[in-house]
Amino acid sequence: MKTDENTSRILTIMAKAYQNEVNNLLQLYIEKKRPVYVSYGDFCTFIPFWSRAMVVQDAKDIFKYVQKFNNPKLKLKAPQCCWHQPNFRITNNELEIQVGGRFGIGDTLKLPIMAEPYQQRYLKMELGKLTIHPYKQWWAAEFNVKVPEKPRSLSTKRMGIDLGIKVPAVAYTDDGKIRFFGNGREARFRRNAFYAKLTELQKKEDYKRIKELNHGLYRWEITQCHILSSQLIQFALEQNVGVLCVEQLHGIGKREVKHSRDKRDLNQWSYYRLIDNLRYKARREGLRVVFVNPRNTSKRCPQCGRLNTPDKRFYHCVCGFRCHRDLVGAMNIVHAPESGPVAG
Repeated sequence: MKTDENTSRILTIMAKAYQNEVNNLLQLYIEKKRPVYVSYGDFCTFIPFWSRAMVVQDAKDIFKYVQKFNNPKLKLKAPQCCWHQPNFRITNNELEIQVGGRFGIGDTLKLPIMAEPYQQRYLKMELGKLTIHPYKQWWAAEFNVKVPEKPRSLSTKRMGIDLGIKVPAVAYTDDGKIRFFGNGREARFRRNAFYAKLTELQKKEDYKRIKELNHGLYRWEITQCHILSSQLIQFALEQNVGVLCVEQLHGIGKREVKHSRDKRDLNQWSYYRLIDNLRYKARREGLRVVFVNPRNTSKRCPQCGRLNTPDKRFYHCVCGFRCHRDLVGAMNIVHAPESGPVAG
């Protein structure tokens, strides 16, 4: 959101006051070793009265992490201010928030909205919490949106999804449609560059840069998981698939891997985050996700049932069947028995 100088000043005052009150209340909780009651009248008057409940909630949420990780240094690091419905509304491409009369501008403040077309459709849905915070030279507004779920698909068509390192995902439908997703070489190149830079910074003991580097890799992995899961869901919808089959990957970090580089990539690749993204996006589209037993899915021949060890990237069987090894996994996953609860 682009704002004029006076509006930016008001938002800055509210955001910093909100941050300070959350951290002050958090310190009180830490001293008392539990959340304690504080009257809304004791909060800074620059914080809108309707936002003070959010101050308490944010302080309680951070306090839970303080207890969980036994780290009293945790705090709200960035200035921000929050509202909950019905204390804000969107009309005529403007965001109207309640600020009270403290700033001499009346009870409300109107902010122009700059949203991409794909974001506009979310603004028409049921909105929950609103968070406004500085972003570069602008101000950003983040909304919690309740996305309506579509009715459960009546299709019984299944799609197997094999997750890997060199090929991040392979999808195979029970009627023979195939698609490969992601670029494993790019992912490995990025991780190798990351570890090379990390080693260099560790020698220099540049801990600030190390923290920034770790955060950059984390953001990149989150983005890749969202892109990959969205592509898988889109392919499933195009093929009228109703059930997505994925391997039950408990203990994936403990698998036996011959090469240390593969072991490092296996532990780094965000399988669980990808599956979580896949589950909630599938539920939103009315699809089901089932977990299947991964036993021998990469070794069993889909044609004759014999067990074979894949040769590098290709799978060969004495019956004459020959295929990409990751595709064999996806083909077997479609017909593998379920081993976990149905999700979605």
